[in-house]
Amino acid sequence: MNIIHKQLVTDEQGRPVSVLIPYPEWLQIEQQLNEPSLATQARPIQRHAGGIQLSEDPLTYQRRLRDEWG
Repeated sequence: MNIIHKQLVTDEQGRPVSVLIPYPEWLQIEQQLNEPSLATQARPIQRHAGGIQLSEDPLTYQRRLRDEWG
């Protein structure tokens, strides 16, 4: 991410109350916020339900393979 040139605005007690940034930088931030993230692009796994046919139960298969190791 780029450096943001910000100015803090404080109240009478010196506490920050606002931030000023140049408008072009705000436009870049806004554009990045509107881009879809990986989390929003995720699709439900249910669309794969029934997509493959198994010849045996997955747990039975896993146990059989592990027994071959030992």
